Amino acid sequence: MRRLGPAALLVLLLAAHASRAQFYDLDGAYRCFRSPDPQCERELADRTPQTAPAPPPPPPSKPAEPGIGDSIAHVRASKASAKDIDLLARAAQAGDPRAVEVLAWCKLKGIGTPRDPLAAYWLYRQAAALEIPHARENQLAIFEHQLTSEQRQQVLISENSQKKP
Repeated sequence: MRRLGPAALLVLLLAAHASRAQFYDLDGAYRCFRSPDPQCERELADRTPQTAPAPPPPPPSKPAEPGIGDSIAHVRASKASAKDIDLLARAAQAGDPRAVEVLAWCKLKGIGTPRDPLAAYWLYRQAAALEIPHARENQLAIFEHQLTSEQRQQVLISENSQKKP
């Protein structure tokens, strides 16, 4: 009789073990299917992986705070509210170039706020300092066509006092 080497013996043992495991699982499932009994059902339940309960749904998200983009959209639609103007004013004070320019337009046209060409003039001055295109031209146009002679005088006095060392 021929002797098996250690490697061949190991392969045979592993194959026998693997086939026994498959046979047991298949036999158990088949047996319970053919003639169900309480013991068999418990054994199958023990072998069946339990699914984890579904995680609870996330809490409802808080509505996003309106942003500067929303306020700009309201200005474009000529429907800006006091909240929009307040948001734009805070952003302009923080140096946001878009907010400065849009707030200047609101002040000039009276969108969401009382019309105030003098405030618009100073906001366009701030916009020009932030290098917003055409801000200087808008400022000059307001000076020449929107301000009263008294407001022009105020502007000139203020501009001259700021230029002196």
